[in-house]
Amino acid sequence: MKRIMPLFSVWLVVAILLSACGSTPEPEVIVETVEVERVVTEVVMETVKETVIVEGTPEVVEKEVTKVVEVEKVVTATPEPAEEPAEGTKMILRVGTGDSGEGLNPHQEIIAGFEEENPDILVQLEAVSGRDYYTRLLTQIAAGDAPDIMQIGDDAVPMFVGNGAFLPLDDYIDGNYPLDTSIYLPGVLEPGQWEGQQWMLPKDFTPLGVYYNKKIFDENGVEYPQEGWTWDDLLEKAQALTLDTDGDGKTDVWGVQLTANWTTGFEYWIAANGGQLISDDGTQFVGYMDSPETVEAVQFFADLYNVHKVAPPPADFALWAGGNADFDNGQAAMRVFGRWPQSGYKDNPNVELGVVGVPAGTERANILFWGGFGIFSGTKHPEAAWRFLSYYVGQEGSQVWKDWAIPPVASVAEEAGLTEDPIEGVWISELDHLAPRAYVFTPYWGETADPALRRALETVLIDPEADVTAVMQQAAQEAQAALEEKLAE
Repeated sequence: MKRIMPLFSVWLVVAILLSACGSTPEPEVIVETVEVERVVTEVVMETVKETVIVEGTPEVVEKEVTKVVEVEKVVTATPEPAEEPAEGTKMILRVGTGDSGEGLNPHQEIIAGFEEENPDILVQLEAVSGRDYYTRLLTQIAAGDAPDIMQIGDDAVPMFVGNGAFLPLDDYIDGNYPLDTSIYLPGVLEPGQWEGQQWMLPKDFTPLGVYYNKKIFDENGVEYPQEGWTWDDLLEKAQALTLDTDGDGKTDVWGVQLTANWTTGFEYWIAANGGQLISDDGTQFVGYMDSPETVEAVQFFADLYNVHKVAPPPADFALWAGGNADFDNGQAAMRVFGRWPQSGYKDNPNVELGVVGVPAGTERANILFWGGFGIFSGTKHPEAAWRFLSYYVGQEGSQVWKDWAIPPVASVAEEAGLTEDPIEGVWISELDHLAPRAYVFTPYWGETADPALRRALETVLIDPEADVTAVMQQAAQEAQAALEEKLAE
């Protein structure tokens, strides 16, 4: 697989070479001049077409997306490394994050604690919210001026790691400031791994779960869902709680709010039916995206909308998770989603909240959504960056993080009572059922599987008469052709 290296400072090459030596990388003076080749890239805007639903009718609209493209190759010589700060001055570390608002509070608290214990280091937080964050990072990386520590989601690991933006962490984990990776909850390290090495460490995460509104269950005499339930149980409860409360022939309460054409969330349904989207080596969609297991999962999902009519039709296919707010408004009994909106649900007067693990299909499975930190491969302060990173994702940082989300360190979660909590404990126990994520180890997910699967889901949800087998075969072929084209570049 060809990899394109963005335009980093030449320290990228030096840092990577140092990290591969089998001991903890440390800044050192390079005496010999080495010629290295780097690829100059730039961030460009590209117009793409996407199908949306307007007043019940599918329409094709155009939108702009950002892409990184190769401009030219440059051969340059390795410069002298930057000098260490003068005695009495502080080393400055930059930390990039896509969080915003109150989400910056735990960052600031962790930074304050680290600076108190490490008076020689000043940490500067660089926050850019929304989609602009990745665009800015790509621009900074191309200019060789990215933050020393960068936060990204698991969806971006193949792009950033595969293109050389991060240092491998294995030597640091076992180096001068070791990190015991056995402290973590199950499954939270794997999304930060790539080709057998650890590149990122966990910040926050969530599996999928099922929110349920106890009010609606109690009012209609339906038992709450319990651990060990199945797809059949989900359908049965959803049918019992899809209600026309005023007798006008229209549904007023839906049994379950689903995720429409949210492709990364749909991986759960495939995994729970014993399928997968791509081969283990990441080269074949055909035979996987169109396998009997995948087709059955898609059919069951579509039938919840079109046959059983227990889920509200997607309000807008262009919006994440279908754009529905039925559960929030007290008009859906259940919702399949991640932990993100939980705090709002606890304060929502329309909802008396319960949470249960996702139901089993032919298998008990779940998927993980994840964000983490890594060290910029062009940093001039790799060991200092590691000191901060290991502090953030270790015991110290988790003690702060436990007040905002589930901390990655198992002992901190347990001591905080989260493992026994009737709600938080569900999210933690779901970590025992994680299936591999195709979009985490597929480097061109956004250009191959995502558009093909998105179109397929839109088709079967819009057209109840669609041949699901034929639709998924076409999707697999489209994804395969796109992947082969990318691999041939």
